[in-house]
Amino acid sequence: MKHKESDLQIRCVKWFRCQYPAYAKLLEHPHNEGNGFNRQQQSIANKEGVTKGVADLILHVPSFHPKGNNIILHSLAIEMKDVNGKQSPEQKTWQRLFEAAGGLYLIIRDYDRFVEEVTRWMLTVPQYIDKAVKAAYAEIMAEEDRKAIEQLKKITSRQ
Repeated sequence: MKHKESDLQIRCVKWFRCQYPAYAKLLEHPHNEGNGFNRQQQSIANKEGVTKGVADLILHVPSFHPKGNNIILHSLAIEMKDVNGKQSPEQKTWQRLFEAAGGLYLIIRDYDRFVEEVTRWMLTVPQYIDKAVKAAYAEIMAEEDRKAIEQLKKITSRQ
């Protein structure tokens, strides 16, 4: 990914994690660039499932289709491009398959559009999913708090 696109992606991911902490781990970057792979490593990565053309970010959260129709889309794929960036043939192929499988694919060129589109997506997440994710997140945070308190007790009891 080009440097400008990388900077944009980092900024967008930071915003998302702050705005939607319960969903932070559901926004992922599938590391498919293959940078630094030798031929053997690339062969192994391909066998493990690395796929050329996969979007830069995938939000694994179902939401209602932005055009209504009460259709639920399974996830949101985001391809980051700078102002002049164009999709590769592999990216176009992946987009076509992803959309055919029931996902929404967006090309994002600036931070404001990312915020706008992701906010729109998150506002239409079905309530039962939002409730379940937030409940799981609360349980995870409570468990992490419990572990931190136990660790702190061990440290203070040694003194």
